[in-house]
Amino acid sequence: MGLIATDILRNSKVWLLGVGIESSIDDGELIATRLLTPGAFSMTAGVMVPFEIEMLEPICMLLPQRVGNSKLSRVADDRRFAEAVYKVALADGVMDRVGYLDLAGG
Repeated sequence: MGLIATDILRNSKVWLLGVGIESSIDDGELIATRLLTPGAFSMTAGVMVPFEIEMLEPICMLLPQRVGNSKLSRVADDRRFAEAVYKVALADGVMDRVGYLDLAGG
């Protein structure tokens, strides 16, 4: 269960475990999410946002200039990055493509 994902901002690969994530994302599709890496694997934490490369510029514009003009790995490590990603995703309407399923049936 899981998949090998590429962190495009840090140029690294992670073994990503998640319930059903491999069946809900097509090859080559980009998402933004927080990753937790407690061991040899990673897992998502929080909201998954459909991501498009074109979103990077407006995201960086929302960050302090010294951060927004940095290497992408530094941009991704900034505490304000996740909020900027979500703001841009909401403004661009990409969150309209996200659906959530209640797997517990409740």
